[in-house]
Amino acid sequence: MPNNLKLEFKNNLPDLSKGLDAALSWLTPFNLPPDASYVTILAIEELATHAINHGYPDNLEHIIHVEITVEKNQLVIQYLDDGVFFNPLDVQEPDTNLPIEDRPTEGLGILLLRKIADDMTYERKDGNNFVTVYKSTSS
Repeated sequence: MPNNLKLEFKNNLPDLSKGLDAALSWLTPFNLPPDASYVTILAIEELATHAINHGYPDNLEHIIHVEITVEKNQLVIQYLDDGVFFNPLDVQEPDTNLPIEDRPTEGLGILLLRKIADDMTYERKDGNNFVTVYKSTSS
């Protein structure tokens, strides 16, 4: 079995769901620790959902690209979209001094992803958002 999977899906929620299913099916035979598989699904879901909901003001069809690579002791998720600028590393932590009902809920999935991934990088290149997420596969 190849050690990488390339996914392309349209910027809509049904296609995202198919992409998530394909990623999970492909990851299963690797018997990775549950947190590695979870990071993969969370990364794809959060980044693509943000792009689908906020990244395309033209309402046209766009293609989102994801490549998942299982290396010796590490999982690498590379995500690319051509939506408006969005650096997930800039998402601010919620003010925990606010009452819970006044705290924003937007961006919490991205914050969770940043906390449980081992590393995450962002680059804006040629009009694309390029995010790489790393997670150890060592138990």
